[in-house]
Amino acid sequence: MSIFRKAYSVVGAILMLQFLAQLYFIAAAIFTIVNANDNAKDVYAAFKNADNFAGLHAINGDIIGLTILVMVGLSFGSRYPWRTTIPTGVLFVLLVIQSVLAHTGIPALSGLHGINALVMIGLGGFLTGRNWAFRPQMEGMAAAP
Repeated sequence: MSIFRKAYSVVGAILMLQFLAQLYFIAAAIFTIVNANDNAKDVYAAFKNADNFAGLHAINGDIIGLTILVMVGLSFGSRYPWRTTIPTGVLFVLLVIQSVLAHTGIPALSGLHGINALVMIGLGGFLTGRNWAFRPQMEGMAAAP
């Protein structure tokens, strides 16, 4: 088993943890605001506290971009077939779209940011699971009659 394939699996698992953190950060930001009391002082404080979580969401999103680029490189290094390498590259394209959707200024269009995130999580999980390099190897497999 290639070290690149194992590294691809590890980086894929890290990517899934980063996606989980993204969901946590944005949920924490939203619920900080939603749970504020209905007065100006509490709402202002809630937005100020939520800004910390939103900032972590943005920083983690940038780091996810680097993680995906590493996965693309490892996909080539692993000599995976195109049916793996191309979807890994598509993951990066989806991240670029994700960044554009976050900054459109059109709420109805920016709402697709969440849907695109779910597509990215699904594709990342699929690629990581399908190419998991730490499965037990079937060395003593008997020949078929």
